[in-house]
Amino acid sequence: MTDVFDRVVDVLVVALGLGCVWLGWRTVFRPRQPPEPIQGPVWVVRAWGVGYVLLGISLSVESVILMAGGKPDWPVDVIRWVAGPLVVGSLLAAFVSRWRRRYRARAIAKGRQA
Repeated sequence: MTDVFDRVVDVLVVALGLGCVWLGWRTVFRPRQPPEPIQGPVWVVRAWGVGYVLLGISLSVESVILMAGGKPDWPVDVIRWVAGPLVVGSLLAAFVSRWRRRYRARAIAKGRQA
């Protein structure tokens, strides 16, 4: 029973990884229409998209290797080490960008120079 459960989880992780690749790919090539959490400058959106593509590839490859009975090697870990900071850093940059935009709008509304 646990073997069936493990396979189902592996298939779901592969599907999740492919979904991450699709979402990241779409975001890289359409930076003006990004998902809601990553609204910001184009370079931030593209960095998030590249990070998501790498994260999806890493998840999918690792799950396929595990399903085949192998052990993931270091390249999968390196891809994840690159993808993680790209995704987290771009989310932080998008947050700061939104905060600065709101601060400027408030300052202009109050008659101050931003």
